[in-house]
Amino acid sequence: MEIRFATKEMIPQIKEIWHQCFGDEEDYMEFYFTHRFTEENMLVCMEDKKPVAMTTFLKAYLVTGEGEIPVHYAYAVATLPEYRGRGYAKMLLEKGKQHFQTPIVLEPASESLIYYYEKLGFCMAFCVAERTILPDEIAEAKGEEKGQQEYWLLTVTPDEYVQLRDAYFMGNGYIRWDRDAIAYVLLENDYADGYAYKVQHHGREELLLFREEENAIEVLETTLSEQDLLAVLKRLRIKVLVRVRKSLAAVEREERVGNDKKESGYQKKDFGMITGCDEAENGYLNLTLE
Repeated sequence: MEIRFATKEMIPQIKEIWHQCFGDEEDYMEFYFTHRFTEENMLVCMEDKKPVAMTTFLKAYLVTGEGEIPVHYAYAVATLPEYRGRGYAKMLLEKGKQHFQTPIVLEPASESLIYYYEKLGFCMAFCVAERTILPDEIAEAKGEEKGQQEYWLLTVTPDEYVQLRDAYFMGNGYIRWDRDAIAYVLLENDYADGYAYKVQHHGREELLLFREEENAIEVLETTLSEQDLLAVLKRLRIKVLVRVRKSLAAVEREERVGNDKKESGYQKKDFGMITGCDEAENGYLNLTLE
């Protein structure tokens, strides 16, 4: 068995691992490998002269009280079914940590994997706040006065998204993505028929990133307060349930200043783990291409 960086020539075989483990179809895999794969960010285990396990390591930054440190986000950890039980995922993660010389961050694909990653030295360090907004709540929310537009939904560029995102979420435990990473997030969201807006209202600029799923809207990230989010959803004439993900720190901030009682409807959810660093606790990790 050999661990090495993947090459473009391996992509057809890597796609087979991806499809068997995650179920994605050819068009999405081709999109990902066209826009996000490099020969320096994916490690594979070679067995029987072919890649049989893979992990991608995406560059990011962890904000701490003393600045920020580089980290790598381990994405799409996968092994072909017939090669499981040999410790390949562990080897890939260890090799990535050794090669990049940074802490490794990941999002467990299921709760059952949390214990597995804990045995590998990872600890829970990141969380989000989630809640579901029902259609009736949107209908009853205070919207714009008739004939007066208060919320302007504008196209947001990667540079604008990075600037607004960093300004809002910056703090201990924040995982900061660079411009290239955010550019891919916006491109992938557009590919999935999602929407990304810079919302101008009351002298402020906010972010709203969401996409339509089956009979629901998924708000992947937003800097809007609950009152403003409901007003924008009403403006968009959303009539299905909306699942919202926010920064826990942002929700707690809203509760402290008493701006919005509805913020209390959010529930904390453990979201990400780290190894090689003990600087993060209840940090904010998001936009993980889950």
